[in-house]
Order: sequence, then C-alpha cells, then structure tokens
Amino acid sequence: MKKIKYFIKNWLFNYRKKRAIKKAQELANEQRMKFLVLNFNGKPVAVSMQHIKKLIRTKRIKGSAEYYRDMALYTAMPQNIHQTH
Repeated sequence: MKKIKYFIKNWLFNYRKKRAIKKAQELANEQRMKFLVLNFNGKPVAVSMQHIKKLIRTKRIKGSAEYYRDMALYTAMPQNIHQTH
C-alpha cells in the first residue's frame, strides 16, 4: 500500500512540475522576464525573478536571490520566437 501511495504522490508532483515549467516558459516569453520554478510547500510554483527580489527587499522571505536561483527546479529564460505569417 505504501508503494502505491508513494507512486501517486510522485506522479502528481511530476505532473505539477511539468505544468509549472510550461507556464513559466510561456510567461517568460510573454513578459520578457526570467521565471523560476520553485518548490513551495511541496508544490512547484512559477515565480518571476523580479517578484523574488521584491519579497527579499520587503523581508517577506529570507535568503538571497542566488539562493533561490540555486534551489530552482527550472529556470525559464525569454526566448526569441519568430512567427512567420
């Protein structure tokens, strides 16, 4: 029974991680900012680097921006996507 529970938790985390990575990349391309996928309370979340720096400045979170870059599951950089019409 523990194996099934572990498998489901692992599958759900990977599903959420893939979804957060996709969202982070879309937002990075759209807003032209760097986004990180961080693990907050066991759930992957897409957060902009500017928002992280703002939270550090206002002392809502501890640590440096470099710490959060190192802890990121994924870093989404804006990509140049040329659409041809």
